[in-house]
Amino acid sequence: MRIRMLCRNPSDFRRETADDIFKIPRNQNATEHPFSSEREYVRAMNAAKLGRMMAKPFLGALEGTLERVTAISLNTETLGVVAVGTADGKIQSWDIAKKNKLVEVLAHENEVRGICHFSKSRLMYTCSLDGQLKQWRMNYDIVSSWRKPLDTVLIKCTPHCIDHHPSSNEFLIGGPESCLLYSSTKLDVPLHEWSWGQEPIHVAKFNPVEHNIACALTKDNSVVLIDCRQDLPIRKVKMNLKLNAFSWNPMEPFIFTAASEDYNAYTFDNRFFKFPRRVHRGHVNAVLGVDYSPTGREFVTGGYDSTIRLWQCDSTESFDVYHTRRMKRVLDVKITLDAKFVLSSSSDQSIRLWKAHANEIMGPVQPRQRASLQTFDSLREKFKDHPEIRKILKHRHLPKSIFAANKEHAIIRAKERRKERNTRVFNKNDLPFIPDKEKHVIAQYK
Repeated sequence: MRIRMLCRNPSDFRRETADDIFKIPRNQNATEHPFSSEREYVRAMNAAKLGRMMAKPFLGALEGTLERVTAISLNTETLGVVAVGTADGKIQSWDIAKKNKLVEVLAHENEVRGICHFSKSRLMYTCSLDGQLKQWRMNYDIVSSWRKPLDTVLIKCTPHCIDHHPSSNEFLIGGPESCLLYSSTKLDVPLHEWSWGQEPIHVAKFNPVEHNIACALTKDNSVVLIDCRQDLPIRKVKMNLKLNAFSWNPMEPFIFTAASEDYNAYTFDNRFFKFPRRVHRGHVNAVLGVDYSPTGREFVTGGYDSTIRLWQCDSTESFDVYHTRRMKRVLDVKITLDAKFVLSSSSDQSIRLWKAHANEIMGPVQPRQRASLQTFDSLREKFKDHPEIRKILKHRHLPKSIFAANKEHAIIRAKERRKERNTRVFNKNDLPFIPDKEKHVIAQYK
């Protein structure tokens, strides 16, 4: 007589540790699970709804500024420390995590126009409309070291902006007629001077990867590309309306995005500098600030319409929009160096702190919870093009004024397309097709 006995391997169903989940045997045959795709769709729907329910992006405000914030600079040496300049000439240093003001000093007699840090030394530079350039030692342990600057220089022009070289003791200043390059060891005489006409330069920044390349924005609606090794600028592109700010992509050295007065943001490629590479639409008023995430995949913009929008680099539509009832027009935005938070300054004299991703959980997360969140992200990404899930993921509650302005702009754009189509139909002459990204460029100069 033959007796059959069950023989199981304990490692197939036992847990290695008490923290592991129980192993459940599964049959991977698709015929045994006829409704697996339907169940997965229901889970994706629940994940989309939970993602929107848990979206609480606003974290708080840095209270203590009595005037409008005119400049924001992140400390590249210490994570979580930000320096801001105000319209009454004060400089404040904040601890973002504790929302605590570390230092406050009256630095200038007039509005602070620029603040920059040098990552290889504990030095900070500020410039103001009073024509003074000051050098400061960043020592947060000894507050008395902030009482007086290390050096003060009265430069020959009124500075509009300042930016430090990423790897050497040089910094760039935008003046009323030209862009000036100074050395930190000799602040009284500029090393180089670049100009294209006699237009004021209100924004100038070095490329964070290609350190010899810089870009500047002028008051005549132009963007100028500069090579610091040459005596003349490389190229200039003139737009329809003024460009207010721009930011380099930290991972792609030839890409930068500019914020414009015509309610759009434009992504340029300096290898093909004839017209923008991409046009980002969404704001209903002038875009005043833009900043890239350290990952190089996302950027944030702030506009005169009192909203903050977050974008994917390869998308022309924003994936999220932040607004509050008390926040007025947004003057500047910054993404922290850990790519988790967004700082915004507005005309209501406030600095607000937001999440970079609205539904992200702050604080420690258990391994099982992290696995569940990753599963939800995968499901939302897989079913994001299904109509019902797409409607949940993309819907945002907006103020009534912005909702009405979006509707009006859609009607205007439809009217322009209809007019162009009718012109082609009833005109015997063939009209050239002009891509949308080329319509915003007036002229190109070399």
